[in-house]
Amino acid sequence: MLYFFAVIDWRSVWTNGLWIVGSAVLLATFSYTYWLSRTTPPKLAEINQQPPYDRLFWLGFLLVLLGLVFTSSRWWETAVWLLFTAWAVFNLITALRSSK
Repeated sequence: MLYFFAVIDWRSVWTNGLWIVGSAVLLATFSYTYWLSRTTPPKLAEINQQPPYDRLFWLGFLLVLLGLVFTSSRWWETAVWLLFTAWAVFNLITALRSSK
């Protein structure tokens, strides 16, 4: 217990936790919408474009991208992930505004 904070790299835990939680949100969203498409008449593409599910998709995608930004080691990787992150933020804001 004496070396608790020296052994665990907390920055790595939090940065890798971002993409793991984002992947879990994406998996849960796709799993639920797939189940809905099999039990109700709308198709999978139509369900994924409905307000609660498109917001969850972009939120999960944003978390994955933030995890990739913080774990990238080269400057050009960070730049690419930041471009995709800006795109995901734009789409999340658009999805949030369209549902109001």
